[in-house]
Amino acid sequence: MECDQELTSEIKKFLVNQGADLVGVAPISRFAECPEETHPQHYMSDANCVISFGMKIMDGVCDVWGEYNQPHKSIAPYLFYGYGLLNFDMSRIGNLAAKRLLEFRGYKSLMFPPTWMISQYRFIERALEPYVTFMADFSHRHAAVAAGLGEFGFNGLVLVPKFGARVRFNSIITNAPLVPDPMYNGSKLCQPEKCDYKCVRDCPTEALTLDETFTVKIGDKQYEYSKPNKVRCIMGIYAMVRGTGARTRKRLPPREKKKITIEDFVQGRKGVGAFDQMFLEDCRGLICGDFCGKCLHGCPAYKFYKE
Repeated sequence: MECDQELTSEIKKFLVNQGADLVGVAPISRFAECPEETHPQHYMSDANCVISFGMKIMDGVCDVWGEYNQPHKSIAPYLFYGYGLLNFDMSRIGNLAAKRLLEFRGYKSLMFPPTWMISQYRFIERALEPYVTFMADFSHRHAAVAAGLGEFGFNGLVLVPKFGARVRFNSIITNAPLVPDPMYNGSKLCQPEKCDYKCVRDCPTEALTLDETFTVKIGDKQYEYSKPNKVRCIMGIYAMVRGTGARTRKRLPPREKKKITIEDFVQGRKGVGAFDQMFLEDCRGLICGDFCGKCLHGCPAYKFYKE
């Protein structure tokens, strides 16, 4: 089927006009190394491509992040404007584009939630495994790289020119014959020799490490990033660890001394402070976001690009 340049341009223009800061198209061939159970064609057998789009998080929102008792700092702007609001906005504009520009014209389209626990619905039972291997039903990060928007940083996040890691993504899977974008081939965006692996040093739960890495191939490119301990990470997200913006003063044992399991997470939930527990139950990540996020808002990649 011949690619439709006019439709491709129309969709990109629509998403940008609705608020997207980045838009790219990934051909289905770039998902060849993707796990079968999360492949776009696992859900839509005749999918031709994936539209990836992102919204930048304001620098001020990231820079003001801090502990609740730090002068001149607040976690609140990041939780709302850097997480909850952006994810809602991307879902809204993606839904409009998928319906009005694709389905109303006879093409199929499919979207997955940008984040939240519901985005991991198919694999949530894996959270009960001792060392947790659950994953999202579909990876918006990998789709963004496949669409040429950027590359993986050592923190496992997508880094893009100008914005670094300060972006959130969503995707539209479709059988429309869209024109694909080239893979990112610009200057290296992750420069650990300059920041001394800041993401690893800053992580309050030691979820990231220099010792264990994960390699993924997308298109003709290969990327390597830190293999996270997912339980340590979600314990930070759920306000169980000091240094995540939460009021708790607790710390986790060093990574080399203890393998944190889901049982530690279950026990840790019981110790979450009353104020933080109230916040988590009230927001559920829908209005606001998760605690921590240091590997994202603390990543200096946007500065290196400007330099």
